[in-house]
Amino acid sequence: MTRATVRCRSTARLAARGRGVAGLLIREALRLAREAGARTVDLTSRPDRAAANRLYERLGFRARQSTVHRFPIDT
Repeated sequence: MTRATVRCRSTARLAARGRGVAGLLIREALRLAREAGARTVDLTSRPDRAAANRLYERLGFRARQSTVHRFPIDT
């Protein structure tokens, strides 16, 4: 099995919100993932991004039980 990771950060600008731009971008990313042979696509989102989380669920994503850990490196 080949595994690939694509990381992107998506936040719709206020002027684009509610116009379907984020949904179009996600659908295109899913199309590219399918074309590349991906079997699943995972994404992360903060709980306070309620509108984005609703969009992901409308597009077919399902919430998973997961814990994300981050270690801050002092710079």
